[in-house]
Amino acid sequence: MAEAPRSTSPQKDKAAGLSASPAAQRVNWEHINIWFWRLLALAWLLNGLFAWAAIIGVDPSATRPFEARAATFQAVTIYFSVVDLLAATGLWLLAPWGAVVWLIAAVSRIVMAFAFPAAAGLSLLAIAGLAVCIACFMVLNWVAGRQSES
Repeated sequence: MAEAPRSTSPQKDKAAGLSASPAAQRVNWEHINIWFWRLLALAWLLNGLFAWAAIIGVDPSATRPFEARAATFQAVTIYFSVVDLLAATGLWLLAPWGAVVWLIAAVSRIVMAFAFPAAAGLSLLAIAGLAVCIACFMVLNWVAGRQSES
C-alpha cells in the first residue's frame, strides 16, 4: 500500500490539519479569555436581574417591600441594578469599556461589603470569590495579550 505524500509547505500542513511543531498545539489563551468574559457577563446579568427583582418587588426572599428598606440598601441596590447590567453588556460584547465597568462593579461590591455590610449582604466567602474573579481576569488578560503579541 502506497503512503500518501506529505506536503512540504507549512500553510498546506495547517490547512490539512497537520501540525509538525509543538507551538501549533499550545493553549489558545485568547479563546479562554473570551469565554471567561462571557461567563462573567452571564453572572453579572443575573446579579443585575436580581437587583431589579428586589426593586420591583418580585424578590421571593424579601421580607419587606423595597420602599420600606433602609436608604443605604435602596441606594446600593439601585446602583448595582444599573452598573451590573451595563457591565454584563460590555463584557458580552468584548468591549474594553465593559471590562472597565465590570472592574468598577466588582471593586464597588467589595468596598460596599466593608463600608455598608448590612446593605451589601456579602459574606467573606463571596468577597474572596470576587477577589479571585478579579485576579483571574487580570491574569487571563495578561496571558492572552502576551500570546497575541507573539
